Amino acid sequence: MFIHLIYGPTCSGKTDLSIQIARETGWPVIALHRVQCCPQIATGSGRPFGVEAASAQRLYLDSRRLAAGVIETEAAHRQLILEVADRKSSPGLILEGGSISLLNRMAKSSYWDAGFRWHVRRLRLTSPDVFLKRARRRVTEMFAVRDERPSLLEELADLWKQHALRPILEDIIGYRCAIGFAWEHNIAIRELLHLDPTRQQAVIAAMADEYLEHARRQERDFPDWQEGGDVRLTLLMDSH
Repeated sequence: MFIHLIYGPTCSGKTDLSIQIARETGWPVIALHRVQCCPQIATGSGRPFGVEAASAQRLYLDSRRLAAGVIETEAAHRQLILEVADRKSSPGLILEGGSISLLNRMAKSSYWDAGFRWHVRRLRLTSPDVFLKRARRRVTEMFAVRDERPSLLEELADLWKQHALRPILEDIIGYRCAIGFAWEHNIAIRELLHLDPTRQQAVIAAMADEYLEHARRQERDFPDWQEGGDVRLTLLMDSH
């Protein structure tokens, strides 16, 4: 089986590239994003929707209520193996994502060197100015109210009503920043839905900054696989 692996930091264009390749090949995309396994936070976790979602088959490693917590790395890796094994007769698959822990778990597993041909594409972190412009655009889209799905702030306001979910939300990028903004300005979480334009832009800028810090951690901690075709996934990683 041929596997096209696309990985890189947040806001680097991984989803767009995977959709493009899926359209060209007809292969399904398996998302290597642990947080995207919770549909209740679909907007804030960056799951594609609308025309994007309909243009390619996109598979997730789980579908769970947020109350169950984000899927753990080992469980995600086991499910990934099952998903790939179920499609061994397919000509190819696309794996796309940016989960540091899951990608590093793959790098330690000899399973991925057995019977697969790989093409690896790593997207890199751009300059801060370019990244922040792209990240602010992404957050602005997440804040938009749409018929197809709630905005990030609507997701947060609805889920915040459940006290048991608050520690989970406080640990997820994006939501964590919005919660911190509410605390800093002494406003209720539900009031984030009604911010004036100046304050809303301040939240967007703060969230973009948080994404940049996360992207820098991803760049530092990702496996450094050889890029290109016909590579071996585990044996060509560096010492970290």
